Amino acid sequence: MSARTSLLKRFDELIDFGKTLSPSQSDLRYLARKQKWITSCQHILERTFGNESIYLKTYENLLNLGNQEAHITHGIALMEGAREEIEKGFLYKIEHLISADLFDSIIEQAEYLLKNGYKDVAAILGRVVVENTLKDIAKRENVNFPEDTKLAILNQILWQKGVYAKNVWRVIQAYVDLGNDAAHGHFEKYDQKSVQNMLNWIRETLLNL
Repeated sequence: MSARTSLLKRFDELIDFGKTLSPSQSDLRYLARKQKWITSCQHILERTFGNESIYLKTYENLLNLGNQEAHITHGIALMEGAREEIEKGFLYKIEHLISADLFDSIIEQAEYLLKNGYKDVAAILGRVVVENTLKDIAKRENVNFPEDTKLAILNQILWQKGVYAKNVWRVIQAYVDLGNDAAHGHFEKYDQKSVQNMLNWIRETLLNL
């Protein structure tokens, strides 16, 4: 089961649980069940969207409602809305922003190393970013591939699926080859300028695909 499927399943469970709560009840067992539901909803909203998200803040505002029926009804509706956002890919957008920031940081490290004469390590870091970015793009485009798929094959799959043009595929393949040369110790097959061109292209083009 994928992480997204598991997350959707958990939202379904909480939505269904919320629908079993009846505001007319007031016994201790009901109050305990309701508190469990409140805590679980808060936890998953924070973990999924962050503590500054509109979903979490709106949900917490619902807790201040004096009307229990309104709290439960609106709480369920909010959870259903949050679930729909995940189903339609909103969560990917969050992950993509995080990935882009992370990859940008790695490229900065690679550029620093390159400037200080470590072209081979910089090339390997560049290849790491290429690999993870292609996997990120495949996820975005709902392109399935075996976990052990070679990077060159994944690049070809994305091109054949029409995710990007052949000229992009060709450039990516060239930099995959460069990164592989670095990883296998074939340092004489490329120079510092080639690695600089690779890092520039990743930053200016690949991370914006």
